[in-house]
Amino acid sequence: MASGKRPVTLGIFGSGEASPALVCDSLNDQFAFGPEDSEGYFAPSEEYDLAVLLPAGGSITSKGVHSVWEWAVRCELPYRVLWDETGNDRTVDVLGHVDRPEDIDIVDDVGAALVDQLVKSEHGMLLVISENETFDEATAQVAAAALRAGLPAYDLARALLEVTWRHLPDHEPPGASALEDENDGQTALAIVPDGPDVVLSAQEIAVVVDAFTQAEELLDSIGEGLLARIADTRESLIHGRSLLAPKPEAPAEDGEPKKTRLEIFDPEKNAWVPAGRGRPPKGVQKRRVPA
Repeated sequence: MASGKRPVTLGIFGSGEASPALVCDSLNDQFAFGPEDSEGYFAPSEEYDLAVLLPAGGSITSKGVHSVWEWAVRCELPYRVLWDETGNDRTVDVLGHVDRPEDIDIVDDVGAALVDQLVKSEHGMLLVISENETFDEATAQVAAAALRAGLPAYDLARALLEVTWRHLPDHEPPGASALEDENDGQTALAIVPDGPDVVLSAQEIAVVVDAFTQAEELLDSIGEGLLARIADTRESLIHGRSLLAPKPEAPAEDGEPKKTRLEIFDPEKNAWVPAGRGRPPKGVQKRRVPA
């Protein structure tokens, strides 16, 4: 019978340490679990139907993984174990509390099996556990495999910080751009080592050279010709706007008025204003109108 809750499968991997308090606070908040009861168990989530995949092995069941196991037990969540048949003291806890023997999968590569099962599950999500904000190589490989498979990954040690390719500098993302940076900072097509050689005819070479020449001439025009014309263009615009501003009253029929005053055009107000005392600014539009 459907519960109406969103099913999510959580996979955990990482050599780092995450305290039980951090794990409980982060995951309880993320998945909307209820308050803790007197025996230390959390009320079930009303929004999510969670299942957990736990790695187990001598170098795999880290302190952080063990903290997640403790949280899963306190939330009474079902979990499966992926085990490479090695162990440590914490592995005993993880294996010893499995409900059914068939919930333990013995695998050669725990990280690969973890990602594979998450891909097959509904709404799979990977939690990785960093150490001092870095990943060991095994954890980085698992995180990279998850991202390539389209699985979201979050660093539990950093309160569910989303892991992206920038956190995995030694791993190249799929479908990387075929562009690379040259020494001068420009971008160019990357050389594909196993790609076919490109041979151009003399006519094709001329076309390419002409394209480069035109591009350089355009850059020169933008950098010099257009910039040099900005001041003249701005002055022409101000002059044009001054001509559209309201005209002064027509002079009397018997000739020019005896008294006039100097006005200057204010482009910000789009209007003629009294010039005031002193010399008008250089280049400003000026006119004399009846006083």
